[in-house]
Amino acid sequence: MTSRLHFNSIKISSKIEYNILLKKLKIFLWIGPVFDFTVFILFFCIGVSNVKYSYLALISLIHLSITTLNFFNSDGKYAIGAKEDSRIAFELVRSFTICGNGEIPYESKRILTDTHMEIADGITLEKFDVNDLWNFLNNISFFTNSLLSFLNKDLLIIHPSTLNFFENLINDFDDIKKYDYRQVEKTSIAIIYYFISKKLKEKTFYPDDNIINKVYAGCNSIYFRKLFDLYFNSKNDNIEYLINEKNMPNYISHCEGYNKLIINIINLYENTLI
Repeated sequence: MTSRLHFNSIKISSKIEYNILLKKLKIFLWIGPVFDFTVFILFFCIGVSNVKYSYLALISLIHLSITTLNFFNSDGKYAIGAKEDSRIAFELVRSFTICGNGEIPYESKRILTDTHMEIADGITLEKFDVNDLWNFLNNISFFTNSLLSFLNKDLLIIHPSTLNFFENLINDFDDIKKYDYRQVEKTSIAIIYYFISKKLKEKTFYPDDNIINKVYAGCNSIYFRKLFDLYFNSKNDNIEYLINEKNMPNYISHCEGYNKLIINIINLYENTLI
């Protein structure tokens, strides 16, 4: 849902406002499914009660199947997960505050930074466990998006465990590839972001060749390979390709809030490393 909408940044100035916004967003996420289910009931009842319109029952079943699948693959993660997991709740609020089209108020940055620190304090970093993908996926989303927001100066600081998490990702890379290859690409992209953050902090930084080869091979996205080459192989001619929204992955190009984070990373390269 947040990848398909364009919206202005929302200001929050207290944890109370954070919680109120979270409740409103969860209600908002349920409006679509409730409407879809109402449509299903209406057309299904018409279809089974009148032979002339029996085709409506079949159409309603197909509609329900598609909308249910879409819900659990997108909005459902936030509508249901935000109640159970503070990392998902944080990502939902963050999407409507940090990832808006407008300027981010300092108060919003402060509250989100405090919440980020609070959530990170409660996370215990452990080795990759294929039987606990829920924890792994929520951690990689939480720490990667927090790092991006920090680079964009939308979070004032990041928790020290953020860097520890990425170091653990590097150490666990072989296990991730061995036990669940589906997670290799998102892991590779997360590590690329981490390497970029280290490069911006220390211009002479260059990753170990062994992990570079693994990450490069694990990343099937031409876009992120070019982003890596820009930072670590000084391929300045990649800039024109990278700033073109048509070349960005769909989840980035369709939302100004997300593509501004990527554009800023490219600008940081031009302003810091050239």
